[in-house]
Amino acid sequence: MKKIISLILAAVMILAAFALTGCSSGKGKSLDDIKKAGKLVVYTEAGFAPYEFIYNNEIVGVDIEIMKEVAKKLGVKAEVSDVDFNTICASVKSGKADVGAAGITINDDRKLSVDFSMPYSTTEQYIIVAENNDTIKTLEDLSGKKIGVQEGTTSDSAVNKLISDKVVTDTVVTGYKSPAIAAASVPNKIDAVVTDKLTAELIVKNNSGLKTFKLVDKSGNPIAEIEEYGIAVAKGNSELLAVINEVIQELKNNGSIEKWVEDYSALANSGESNS
Repeated sequence: MKKIISLILAAVMILAAFALTGCSSGKGKSLDDIKKAGKLVVYTEAGFAPYEFIYNNEIVGVDIEIMKEVAKKLGVKAEVSDVDFNTICASVKSGKADVGAAGITINDDRKLSVDFSMPYSTTEQYIIVAENNDTIKTLEDLSGKKIGVQEGTTSDSAVNKLISDKVVTDTVVTGYKSPAIAAASVPNKIDAVVTDKLTAELIVKNNSGLKTFKLVDKSGNPIAEIEEYGIAVAKGNSELLAVINEVIQELKNNGSIEKWVEDYSALANSGESNS
């Protein structure tokens, strides 16, 4: 009898734990849960201007503005946390974060663990090198070089694919928390940084002695196709996704996203940010 009671109590505790964490459905928090909590938990990586960066000790940028609008639509506040980029999708999947908003490229690998909003911006892969570097002009020139990338990004994947496909040889890849941190190591510790276009251009504008250009092969073909950014939510969280898509469509229609890209690029380029 005691054994049966113990089993029943254990089962009750497990069910209670699932209820408290809100993970029993595996679909993230419902809209009602978010509204009751009074906050939308947003994970980002604040070293990726103009989409997210630190300005006057506050996380700002295009993605943050989008998330504020989503939170406003829900009648809550956006609670934004700066975390390592390669932990964001896992945190969204586990329910630790409601959304991931960090210039996240929509791809098939990530779709296995999270769902994505409609695209709200596009990008392509660029490379940053020292201004006087004439040895790196195409992706084939990465052979024998030390390359910096932001860990867990499509830039990281793209360079490592070149290595696994033997397009380049003897290439050493080092992961950094952000492209800006990686670029600070050029040319003393690494030869180049591969990152997204706008971020590369802003880094070069704010740091003398560097230059950037589109990363292509000898035939002029890009290292990767045009990429699209999306907001990540837990798989199956169709309610939250619908609200996010509604907001994104509104912002695209009224030109807000395009304007924020311009405004935050200018702000990041002012040299006053402390990202």
